[in-house]
Amino acid sequence: MLEAESLSKLRILLWDIDGTILLSKVSGSYKRYFASTMEKVFGSAGELDSVMPSGMTDTQIMYEALKSRNLTPEDILSKRSLLLRVFREEMLKVLECKAEGFFVLNGVREALEKTSLYKDVFVNALLTGNLSVAAEIKLRSVGLWDYFADSPNAFGEISCDRKVLASYVAGLFQNKYDFNFSPQQFIIIGDTPNDIVTARSFGAKVISVATGKYSYEDLLRYKPDAVFDDLSDTEKFLETLQNV
Repeated sequence: MLEAESLSKLRILLWDIDGTILLSKVSGSYKRYFASTMEKVFGSAGELDSVMPSGMTDTQIMYEALKSRNLTPEDILSKRSLLLRVFREEMLKVLECKAEGFFVLNGVREALEKTSLYKDVFVNALLTGNLSVAAEIKLRSVGLWDYFADSPNAFGEISCDRKVLASYVAGLFQNKYDFNFSPQQFIIIGDTPNDIVTARSFGAKVISVATGKYSYEDLLRYKPDAVFDDLSDTEKFLETLQNV
């Protein structure tokens, strides 16, 4: 276990998944397992086709699709156990077709490998809107789950509001290390404006990557601490992590 002085210098990297670490090989394929899950758990997929999911938690996507059916965020979260079980089953059914898988974005594998070598400097964890079962399936499929398996991670079943995940994961880290980390020690790495808003609501740093639906210029308007076109320049990324 690291001493308090080392813990005070630790950089906690909170990774988003979709559009940051990886992308689906087939655009919009998530709707297949979302729709079947929602029909089984909530009786309807609602207006799923009209929801723009980028930056949302999975439970928020479901809420936005079902709110016209008078479901509340609390209604969605109250079915958490059933939702996770059914979602996993439905997602795996879809992914039986190899064409429906995922691919890792440029530089991500190298960035995770490098940062994991310096355990007294960096810790990799997830702050993702994905449900925990979805995050594990996706990351296992591309060989990256082991970088996060033992970390305090925040997943989409915690809340429909992504900003809640930041304070939640901070509590997990405090409990694991018995240390009160400063918000500035957390660095959110994501591809949407919502990742930036989440970081600012918590007081964390944020590095944006233009590897999802938003361009470099789009992200720059929200004033992140740094923006990358992608993470292919590993050394520049590591230098930025140490200096933001």
